[in-house]
Amino acid sequence: MWQRVIFFFYTLGIHAGNLYVFFGSFFSPKLKLLYIGRKQTLSLLQKQDLADDEIVWIHCASLGEFEQGRPIIESIKKKYSNYKIVLSFFSPSGYEIRKSYPFADHIIYLPSDLPAQIKSLVNHFRPKVFILVKYEFWWNLILTLTKTKCKIYLISGIFRKDDYFLRPIFKPFRQLLSKFDCIFVQDAESASILATNNITQHQIVGDTRIDRAISNTENVIIPARVKDFVEGTKVIVYGSVWTSDMHIVNGLVTAFPTFKHIIAPHDIGNKNIDHLIGMIPKPTCLYSNETLDTDILIINNIGMLSSLYAIANYAYIGGGFQRGIHNTLEPTVFGIPVYFGPKHQKFNEAVTLNKIGAAFGIKTLKEISESIQHLEQNPSDVIAINIKIQKYFDENKGATNKIVGHLFPLT
Repeated sequence: MWQRVIFFFYTLGIHAGNLYVFFGSFFSPKLKLLYIGRKQTLSLLQKQDLADDEIVWIHCASLGEFEQGRPIIESIKKKYSNYKIVLSFFSPSGYEIRKSYPFADHIIYLPSDLPAQIKSLVNHFRPKVFILVKYEFWWNLILTLTKTKCKIYLISGIFRKDDYFLRPIFKPFRQLLSKFDCIFVQDAESASILATNNITQHQIVGDTRIDRAISNTENVIIPARVKDFVEGTKVIVYGSVWTSDMHIVNGLVTAFPTFKHIIAPHDIGNKNIDHLIGMIPKPTCLYSNETLDTDILIINNIGMLSSLYAIANYAYIGGGFQRGIHNTLEPTVFGIPVYFGPKHQKFNEAVTLNKIGAAFGIKTLKEISESIQHLEQNPSDVIAINIKIQKYFDENKGATNKIVGHLFPLT
């Protein structure tokens, strides 16, 4: 009885969210993409015949979660090529960037989590394996899958004591978690929280993004014009920068005038880039320009950032003065000092790297400026940071093989 009540109000909330997306699509380009993308997914159900396909379905919220799921997808494709991969996204910022990803056979927006739509989707794909990444809990979808023979997994999970679905009132959701075939978590604290809530089918395997970051170092491509731009100079790369990070960027540009500064905005729309350029007190150039003739380069494309860290001496990761930091593993894997703002406590890798002195959380421009100045004067400390970083990656790699080894062979 209580399950019906909870799911009634949950589904009511999904209807309300759909109304928000519909009306918002008239005003927000992102919501318009979401609305149209969901409709396209539903129309595909009438056109494709997947009767003979064996499906592994992986769902990601957005681009960050995709990077956690990506090593699993590529490992499955390499070792078990007979399986077809369905990759679904909730957010346009994931789908629109990865809609041509070559290792997935079907890439879709997840329709809204309404029972009828979800049932049609599950009946269409009939997955043998369904994998959620990190924290993508769509309860009608999970409930529907538990009524099939599909195996259900969560990877790179992080759980906290204050997660809403662990509250007594949401017991029906917690009961669904206990029906997962396995929940692969990043840390011992998450495992302990699950055990306390009588969810026993879990394993501590770490974060698949560590494997992804390591693989990124194997295929680094730096355009010749960027190599020429940085030749003979020290370099700071600023990754996924927001307006709220610009006081740090501007301060470092002023404090280290002999360095080259490469800025990759979180939003590469022309309006946002023009706004950032207006905030920078020195001349800048865009990567799309014919010549790179200043000391400050702004990257106005998607896809280059992870490779650019290979030519950096220092990296600053944006978002820490906003809602939360972006990927710190991508720059750290290259063995360089990495800095980020104070809002990093929900990111296990950042907390751990900061704790062991392999990366640095900062609150003020003075902190980061003095730290870089110190490292410039004490190169042995940079070497010590590099050693700590290598140890961290050596000790935490391998989550992908552990997960795929558990999933396959399917019998």
